Amino acid sequence: MKDIQYWRRKSKQCLQESQSSFIYRQSMIKILQQHVSFDVYCCTLTDASTLFSVGAVTEHSVEAIHHKIMSLEYESTDVNNYEFLVQSGQLIGRLSDADNRHLSQSLRFREVLQPNGFSDEIRAALTFQGQCYGFLTLFKKANNETPLFQDDELAQVTMLIPVMGEALKAYYHFIIEERIPSEEGEKGIIIFGKKLTVISINAKASYLLTLLRNHEGLSQYQIPKPIQAICAKLLADKLNAHTSLLVPIKDTGYIAIRASYVVTSSNEQQIAIFLNEASSKEMLAFLITANNLTSREKEVVFEIIKGIPTKEIAQNLAISNYTVQDHLKIIFQKVDVSNRNELIWKIFSRFQLDD
Repeated sequence: MKDIQYWRRKSKQCLQESQSSFIYRQSMIKILQQHVSFDVYCCTLTDASTLFSVGAVTEHSVEAIHHKIMSLEYESTDVNNYEFLVQSGQLIGRLSDADNRHLSQSLRFREVLQPNGFSDEIRAALTFQGQCYGFLTLFKKANNETPLFQDDELAQVTMLIPVMGEALKAYYHFIIEERIPSEEGEKGIIIFGKKLTVISINAKASYLLTLLRNHEGLSQYQIPKPIQAICAKLLADKLNAHTSLLVPIKDTGYIAIRASYVVTSSNEQQIAIFLNEASSKEMLAFLITANNLTSREKEVVFEIIKGIPTKEIAQNLAISNYTVQDHLKIIFQKVDVSNRNELIWKIFSRFQLDD
């Protein structure tokens, strides 16, 4: 069995040879398959704050059942639900654990996996420094020589959690300087039926939907994973009305996705998806996380953006002027700027949409 130093070396090699997180994930999965017997895989890059998928590398046979799996992820409290794995700190789970009781208990296994010929599943939350940046799901089929995952295979995947988590963090928070072209007043909108069939779409949304599909290597008829995720959570009545998902696309820019219900004149419920270039406010939270700012440093940045001077910041945050100055020095170092104006430009103003 390979140790964690082996996986760190392999990850470093894949990082050096990969221009995108998709290529990195594909390369790591190819190496993993030399040491763990699995038939099908899905490796998702996630937004650390919402745990929504922002793009997945998926073996083609999973595409047909992926939406069903994602729906059950939010509709039920199933065995090894990813939110549970992250929040509990367990991070990894095998369906065949507990003398196979999980197989009979899992709605996902009974309704989706078993009818499609799958016999077992490993789920790993790819986490680094307490934040989850990806999900790795491995499946075995019933006709596999060893249809259930073995303990040594589980141990190998466990080693990958911090290694791939660190790499995916770097990919997700890589700052993209490009911006998606936009025209004044133009907003992208798609209307979906409950089974995610496109009922209507405007030109702006069609363009952005194509970018998302190309980002995941999907056909023109397939629904990108970020849209599947936000729709699944909406259908499960677990989506905050103000939730938006930011999808970074290398060499292109950032797409913001929102979802809401609409009701037709015949009282039929449909889903409206809003696709647009990320606004400066949506980018702000992303960039604060990307620059590893602490909660207190984040508060100072918000005050600076409002144009509040040091003395008032100290009063508002109940700290001394000297402490504010200390925070500013650290913030400037992290963001790689030398003054307030540069800071505001780098994390806020440059992403403002044109008037």
